[in-house]
Amino acid sequence: MLRARVCYGHVGGQLGVDIAALLRKDGVIDDLTPGESGTVRTFDQPLLTALGITTLPDARPGVRACLDWSHGTVHLAGALGAALFTALLDDGWVRRSPGGRALRITEPGRRRFTELGIG
Repeated sequence: MLRARVCYGHVGGQLGVDIAALLRKDGVIDDLTPGESGTVRTFDQPLLTALGITTLPDARPGVRACLDWSHGTVHLAGALGAALFTALLDDGWVRRSPGGRALRITEPGRRRFTELGIG
């Protein structure tokens, strides 16, 4: 659960925190404080490209900062957080543990995250 978990339809734990930090560093999103909403500035970023994320639905904020209880910093909710979670599952980078919130990073996922400088 500390490494990777589902948090209300997006990725939490260290994986979620690492993804948020990378997207901030790469200028995809601005720094956010817990509960704050923001916008996605660009989709031209290696992780988003690898996962095929090129647009977001208009139904919710583009990005929302969710406080990660296990690490005391934010991971991403909102449309971007949901799109990342769905794509990570669909592409087999993570798998849900049966009957729980924990996510298991698969071997292909581990390789891809390492290639992209995550974790």
